[in-house]
Amino acid sequence: MRQNRPVGQTGEPEPGASPARVELACLLQQWRKDADKAPTQKTVARHVGLNQATLSRYENAKQDVPEAVIRSLAQFYKRTDEDLARALDLRTRSTDEPPVDHAERDTAPGSRTGRSKNGKALLLGVAAAVVLVGGAVAATLHFSGSGTGTPTPATSSAASVRPAAAPNASCSGSTCVHAEPTATVCQNDAVTTAEGRDFGVHIELRYSPGCHAAWGKLTGSSPGDRVQVFGKEGNPPHQEEYRQQTGRTAHTQMVEASGPNDSRACAVIDSRGTVCTSPLPSAVPGTPTPR
Repeated sequence: MRQNRPVGQTGEPEPGASPARVELACLLQQWRKDADKAPTQKTVARHVGLNQATLSRYENAKQDVPEAVIRSLAQFYKRTDEDLARALDLRTRSTDEPPVDHAERDTAPGSRTGRSKNGKALLLGVAAAVVLVGGAVAATLHFSGSGTGTPTPATSSAASVRPAAAPNASCSGSTCVHAEPTATVCQNDAVTTAEGRDFGVHIELRYSPGCHAAWGKLTGSSPGDRVQVFGKEGNPPHQEEYRQQTGRTAHTQMVEASGPNDSRACAVIDSRGTVCTSPLPSAVPGTPTPR
């Protein structure tokens, strides 16, 4: 099971992150820093339908970035089609490249996992490369104009790629796996098909018939509590887990679900116990229930 860890303050990549994923993380950081008025992570997350903790994981290479999120960020930052194509290529490469084996890792039981100096150097080196390449591209655009001061981007085969609207990115079935539901159209027709209540919390299984995907939603919880969702599709079956960072609600990313009964959700309440969902007989796909 993949577990989303609390966001650290060091900006170091997740152990085992591929070079392409690290480069993509640096690129997303650079996009934000180059954007008008250099918005904070909190501001960007609010505009593209994420939470700040999730965006931080993406920018620190701690988690794979869904394609829908990359498109939403490219649109928010007003990046060119060429920039978007480069980011999508890095995402594709990150799924094919072998992970980096960070040396000198602290393996003492109960201790925090250490990082090697080589791992830090890799992140810094990639960040510097991104800055240099970004500067070169900016200079090329500036001097390729027709003399009117209007940049003329170089044409490429990526010109046909268009960013999707921030809250309306589409996916279906397997393409929704690991995607953030609030950044997709899946949230629009989602219904609660199963639920559970215990330990003062409410756990829901949210299902999107249009996307054939599901996720877990937890309400009334506290930082440290975990929300989980389990699917039947995939080999091994898809699973997602999120450990709550702040506030009183939390939700997972999505798993593939052919029907409303093809997944279930559970909540692990810190130091108290676990509560899972039971199907709601009255839940009818296509009839939204209160979120």
